[in-house]
Amino acid sequence: MEHKKEAFIKVGQALVEQAPLLSNNILTQRFDRHPQKSGLPHDRKQSFTYIQEFIKLLGTTLPLDGDQAEIVLMNWAGQTALYAVDYGQSLDVALQPLPFIRKEILILIEELAEREALSVLDVMSVIKNIDINLDFASHTFSETYVKNHQMIVNEKNQALHELSAPIVPLFDGIGVLPLIGEIDHDRAQILQIRTLERCVENKIFSLVIDLSGVHTLTPEVLQSIFLLIDSLRLLGVRVIVTGIRPDIALTASSFDKNMREVQTNGNLKQALSALGYGKLIENKNRPPVLR
Repeated sequence: MEHKKEAFIKVGQALVEQAPLLSNNILTQRFDRHPQKSGLPHDRKQSFTYIQEFIKLLGTTLPLDGDQAEIVLMNWAGQTALYAVDYGQSLDVALQPLPFIRKEILILIEELAEREALSVLDVMSVIKNIDINLDFASHTFSETYVKNHQMIVNEKNQALHELSAPIVPLFDGIGVLPLIGEIDHDRAQILQIRTLERCVENKIFSLVIDLSGVHTLTPEVLQSIFLLIDSLRLLGVRVIVTGIRPDIALTASSFDKNMREVQTNGNLKQALSALGYGKLIENKNRPPVLR
């Protein structure tokens, strides 16, 4: 038992002392195997610092009992994962050094075992503990990363949903809903709810829905838009749809009954003219006359 404890201390001290050299070797091998892609966030100096800290922690925790070592390494891995998420580093890139860390540590143990004449059982015990600690740390890192990355994704999705119905008030009671990009099923559902809420909040009684910025509309999503128009009518809101491209028109033609009930115009100017604001726009754009 004493021999095993002594082996843990010797290997642990060697890891702490040689951490800078091992870290440099690890980074070199990592970038030889995984060349850095342009445009991806990377700080070689910071990577070196984190790898060196990790190796030193593996060394200092090696002589500790399992629970103590696990707590120290899990705390470090959790904090490091938070940094990786904030930094914008992907999980696969963040874990790239791990196999090279194992490799360099095994080489160090092999050299130390030969130099210090460590027994086979002692070497096996050291390797077993190192592997367990590495696995605990990598699992905690991955778990923390995924959890916090998902939180950020959810927050961004929520922000996008908030922008899914950007109603722009133009005149008293008149608003425009410019739809841009892809509209999938989830966004269409949010669009229905947000649009109704904002029309009520802003006292909109005439709404122009502009589709000129929409990439594609599936029949399912188009049906959701027709449902939105029907719901707006129940609230007493007059709806005009503009910016219908030929490909969207072809999709919409399969809903012949719905399309016959929808007022459409080619663009926003025509829609505003239909709402009685055409002359106002013309007068606003007319240059002043010198008298």
